[in-house]
Amino acid sequence: MKEQQSAPQDSIQINLIGEQRKATRDYNEYFIPGSIKLVLATWTQEKRNSMALNNSDFFRYRFGFEPPKVARQQVLEIQTKYDLTDREVRWLHRSGQLKASRTEAKLVPSRLMPAAGWIQVSILSFFCLAMTLQIAASNAPAWKQALGQLIISGLWFGGACMLNSLLLAPWRTLKRAGVVKAVKGE
Repeated sequence: MKEQQSAPQDSIQINLIGEQRKATRDYNEYFIPGSIKLVLATWTQEKRNSMALNNSDFFRYRFGFEPPKVARQQVLEIQTKYDLTDREVRWLHRSGQLKASRTEAKLVPSRLMPAAGWIQVSILSFFCLAMTLQIAASNAPAWKQALGQLIISGLWFGGACMLNSLLLAPWRTLKRAGVVKAVKGE
């Protein structure tokens, strides 16, 4: 058998401004992300900020809310100034410590938030402890008591984690970032 030699073909090159590289002489590699998660994981902070400023859908996926362009710029400035992660900005907004309106975005730290968080965790703990003791004092079989106590423990853990994320962690984030001055004794 005789091998057929193919005639040289014309090559087409596409330049996607820094998103490609010529791997060898016969093909090019392109970086065209398949998902937004890949973009967030691989792009630089400057590139993500530029895209978030000009694209409200990208900003909404990244931070969880969609303010106008003026407020988006201010949110990005706050993030850069206080060295906050995307997740911290998201939780600050959810907790109400970061307010974004049509004209501005600003941090609004409230000392009532952590106090309310600790009060709610205490109330949740009291009721879960009371239910656990009531289950332990019941005449139910041991496996039902164990299952009931496990369920109550899971509910307490889930509720405490949610309250921590919503009310306590944003305050610690603001304190760590230097937005709020530490009070003596804390």
